[in-house]
Amino acid sequence: MDNFFLLVIAVLFILLAGFLIFYFQTQQNFLEISQKLEEIQHPHASMLSTETLKRELALNHDKLVVLEADISKNNRESLMESELKMFDVARHQIKACIAGLKANGDWIGMPYEFEWAEMLERLPNVLKLYRKAEADKQAMEVAQEKGLQPTKPPSSS
Repeated sequence: MDNFFLLVIAVLFILLAGFLIFYFQTQQNFLEISQKLEEIQHPHASMLSTETLKRELALNHDKLVVLEADISKNNRESLMESELKMFDVARHQIKACIAGLKANGDWIGMPYEFEWAEMLERLPNVLKLYRKAEADKQAMEVAQEKGLQPTKPPSSS
């Protein structure tokens, strides 16, 4: 009877060891894949100097902060098309700069440097109006696909 329990425990131990090896190998493969995808998405970022990347990051972040201040000051309910495009460009550039800083090994992180998601938390009005504009755009696309007459979204003033 004792031999049976030892056998069961040994088999469970071997299965656990196999699972742990598989788990850590999978995690290592995922890390390599994510690094390669990051290099593919932002290949030019790692070629720039750290100072250039930080300057570009600050410039794009400042554009979004100014937009946030303008929205707060004027109590606006929508973003203009040019502002939507500026938001998309700034998002892409900020992510590329962050990836470049990480690739260069010069990323400090919190509390001195923020990831894209952390920047968005500090821009609630811009994020709200951007999401609203994207939802309106998707609603119009769905309406067009269904063959309904799309209603024109409120003009961006």
